[in-house]
Amino acid sequence: MDLRSTSLTDIDPQNIHIIREITRSDASSIFEVALDTRKYALKLFHNNGDAGYTQKGRDLDRFRCELNAYKKLDTSSACTRGFVPKFYGSIDRADPAAFHTTFQHFAQDKLKPRAILLEYLADAETLNCVNYSDELYPQAIEGMEEIHRAGVHHQDIYPKNLLLVHGNPDRLVWIDFDVATTFCRVGP
Repeated sequence: MDLRSTSLTDIDPQNIHIIREITRSDASSIFEVALDTRKYALKLFHNNGDAGYTQKGRDLDRFRCELNAYKKLDTSSACTRGFVPKFYGSIDRADPAAFHTTFQHFAQDKLKPRAILLEYLADAETLNCVNYSDELYPQAIEGMEEIHRAGVHHQDIYPKNLLLVHGNPDRLVWIDFDVATTFCRVGP
């Protein structure tokens, strides 16, 4: 199935197989999932209503921030060059009951959770002082420059938001755009 030509709202939740929960925070959970024999990362956001905006206009809705960032990154070369995970789409309202016990910690939300489907990065680990090397530093900078060229300001630049994906060569991937700001025009 080519997800680019399929609306994620048309996908039957029964066809999404939850393999495992990768991580959980107060705002979201990330799952390794399988859909038609391909693996993906599904980031599911709690939804207790629109969080609104700050007085300065910064968006406080984490799902909307991440979705807007990935839409911009997908149309730029940041996804194709591997600096961020590939973006496959979003699900506006996911029914926790359709996924049985896996999503039970979302059942108490005021509204149904929203989700983003991303590239699953096998053998990835969070960047840390043990796996860091000086050779990776230029790659991290180049990735952030590419993200900025796409009109996205990450706003959460920490090692925990960089994944080291082992391969030949190893690559760094920026993740977690749920507090990012996106811009229509890039200026000073």
